Order: sequence, then structure tokens, then C-alpha cells
Amino acid sequence: MKLPSLKPYWRVTLWYLAFGVAWIFFTDCLVGSVARDVRALTGYQTLKGWFFVGLSGLLIFQITRAAFRRHEAHEREKMRVYRKTVEGAHHILLNYLNQMQLVTMEAERCKDFDAETARIAHEVSDEAAAELMKLAALEKITEDEIHAVVYRRTRKAE
Repeated sequence: MKLPSLKPYWRVTLWYLAFGVAWIFFTDCLVGSVARDVRALTGYQTLKGWFFVGLSGLLIFQITRAAFRRHEAHEREKMRVYRKTVEGAHHILLNYLNQMQLVTMEAERCKDFDAETARIAHEVSDEAAAELMKLAALEKITEDEIHAVVYRRTRKAE
């Protein structure tokens, strides 16, 4: 039976609680059976506390490091999916732009076709291809960075 996946903060907390309870129970039993007087008991309790701090720190380190590594792997996967999505959209849109350029070239062969319209069609196609390249070249993928690339023209006009 697979246990439900817990948020990292719950996993760390539960491990720490389980470790702490087990530590106190077992080490108190051990110290109680070994200590012969109050002074020895006090010394053992102090050592026990130091070991607890060290071992619990190590436990927390291991758990949080594992959670961080899972988080990093998840972020890498998201980046890979983003890049593949942009690559696919780039491919589709470039194919479309190429087809539109063919249509424009055919239209230019017609003697009644407006040359200014053909120039605008070429300019728009080239601009769209350049914008796609900028989006694909983003290094830092955040909502703000994507927005800045995609809507850059809108901000200039304001």
C-alpha cells in the first residue's frame, strides 16, 4: 500500500516528531539502566541531549536535502516541458509564416496587388519569426520574463 504524498514541511515535521519520541523513550530507558547516581544521570542526560541535537540536525539535513533535490528535479522537468512547448509552437508558427510568405509571393505576381500590402505582409512575418526566436531564447523562465518578451511592443507604444 502506497502512502499519500506529503508536503515537505509535513514530512520533515513527522520524521522529527517520530525521531524525537523514539529517541527520548529509548535513551531514557538506556540512561536509567546505566546511571548509578544522580550525578551520572545528569552527565548522561547532557550527552544524550548533545547527541539528540546532532542526530536530529543530520536527520533534518537529509530530509530537506532530499526534498530540495525533488523540487529541483521537478523544476528541471517543468523547464524541459516549457522549452518543448515553445519549440513545438515555434515549429508550427514558422510553418504557418512560411506558407503565408508563399501566399504573399503569389499575390505579388498579380498585377493588381498592392505592393505596400506585400511589404507589410513580409515585415509582419519577419517580426513574428523574430519574436518567436526571442521567446525560445529566454534563459530565466518566469511569468514576468515571458510577459516582457511577448508584450514588449505594447509597452513601447504606451
